[in-house]
Parts: sequence; C-alpha cells; structure tokens
Amino acid sequence: MKGLSNSRICLRAISAVIWAGAIAATCPAAIAGSSPPLQKSASFGDYTVNTYFDPASNKKDAYFEILRNHKQIYRKQATENGEKFVIGTLYDDDPDSALVRMGNDITGDGQPDLVVSEWAGGANCCLTLHIFEIGPKFRKIAGLDAAFGDVGPHFVKLAQGPGLQVQLHDWSFANWNSDFADSPAPKVILRYKDGAYHIAPDLMRTSGVDMKDLTARAESIQADCKHLPPGSWPDADIPPRLWGTMLDLIYSGHQAEAWQFLDMAWPGQIRGKDAFRRDFMEQLRTSPYWKSIKQMNDSAHPGAGDAGTARSRISGDR
Repeated sequence: MKGLSNSRICLRAISAVIWAGAIAATCPAAIAGSSPPLQKSASFGDYTVNTYFDPASNKKDAYFEILRNHKQIYRKQATENGEKFVIGTLYDDDPDSALVRMGNDITGDGQPDLVVSEWAGGANCCLTLHIFEIGPKFRKIAGLDAAFGDVGPHFVKLAQGPGLQVQLHDWSFANWNSDFADSPAPKVILRYKDGAYHIAPDLMRTSGVDMKDLTARAESIQADCKHLPPGSWPDADIPPRLWGTMLDLIYSGHQAEAWQFLDMAWPGQIRGKDAFRRDFMEQLRTSPYWKSIKQMNDSAHPGAGDAGTARSRISGDR
C-alpha cells in the first residue's frame, strides 16, 4: 500500500508539471505578463490599426499594429516607459484632428494615408508623427520628429492642390543658455515631394519685415537689460527672446534683418557680441533643417557674399 501511495504521489506531481507546461505553452501572457488593453481601433478598406496601452502603467508595454485583411503587416513597440501611440493626432480636440482621419490623402499623391502619433512621455518630450500609405501598396512614408511640440495643429492646409503640409517647430535651441520654458523654437513647414518631406521655403518666407515692430522689440530688450551689471557673454543674463527674434527672422527668410536686430538689441554694457554670434551660429548648424534654411536665405540674398555684407549671410561666421 505504501508503494502504491508513493506511485500516486509521483503521478500527481508529473501531472502537475505537464499541466503547468501546457499553460505556459498555450498562454505565454500568463507567464510573461498580460498585454496592455486595446485603446482604439480604426479601419479603412482592407486595413485596420489598433493601439494598445495602459494609461495607468509606466512600462514599455504599449504598441500599435496595422492589419491588412486581418493579418498583421506592421507592429511598433514602445521603447520608453510611459510611451503611448494614438491614431491620428495626439489629442482628439486638436484642430487638425479631422484632417488626418484614416484614409485621407495626407501627402497629396492621391493615395489614402494613416497617421499614428507616438508620445514618448516624460517631461518635455517627445512626439513623433508616423505616416503610412494604405492603398493598393502599403509602405511607411515618414516618421517626423516633432520633439517637444505636442500642441497642434501639425497638419495644415497652406497651399493649393491636394494634400496637407506639416507644421513643426525646430527645438535645436532648447535649453541653450536658458531654461526650457524660455527656449525659442522657430516654426518649420514641410511639404511632401518626390517621396519624402522637405522644407517648403515658399510657405515659410514672408514678404517683408515690420521695422517699426523690430525696433520696439529691440528697445524692450535694451530696457530689460538696463539692470544688468557690466559683463560679457556667455555669463551675462541676455534675454532668450533676443535670439528667439533672430531665429524667427532667419526662418522666414530675413537673415540680414536678424543680424541688424542683434546690433539694435545688444546691451551696450555687455561685451562679447562677436562671441555670441559665433556661438549662435554653431548652435544653428546643429539643426536638422540647417541646410535647407541656409539655402532659403542664400537664395533670397544672392549677393550677400562680399566682405561688406558678410555678417548678413547665415554662413558668414564660418
């Protein structure tokens, strides 16, 4: 009887092991942790997109998938804690939300498209706009880095013809000699052309500069700097709106006026204006849009290369 009892115990132990193995094989989520809940689903034609994330979680478990005829053809997993994916714009009440409904022609090439917004979470960061073609051919068109710019609209209609343009901000000067809250971020407008997104200089360039307004801005900076003791850049507390105004001018095709504004606004008791100009240009060259911004300004001022106007060229410091 004792031997039979031991045999039964062994059989039960073996059965338990087999049953546990069966659960692990058929239900891996039970072992590895459950998948985040489905947040939103949308469909167009043969395509369906699903987003999964847990708003209460701070893990890297969020993801989205694209299905065609019920078969997964694309999947992107979160790489940051608290990251999430949203179909269309990041917020439902964004002014461009209706413009980017699944199936709308975003690029203007006559094909239906899909936009998925990726928010990496955390302080001050970070938005990526994923754009897909979902017609007879499926492909990812772009992943546009909007960086800290979670506030829309990002998709705008600024030109005639089909499709939308993308409006972003260049955050190359984030935390540059200032805190983030005061960091300037000039606007950039992108247009889809020849299979990719490029800067649209005709939509960024403005017709002229209001010199009366520019003078008032310079006088305001001068007034705010009256309390500054004599010093030199970069130790002096120069207001970030000085280079913020310069960036707005440069990104609208008015480089000469940007350097003119620097001369108008620079506080007289602060040394190092040339050092500031050098540092400013060095930072500007880190922008992913630098080459196109330079071309836009150089084309507007083709004769700015002589010694007398070298400072009015974007590339004048190099």
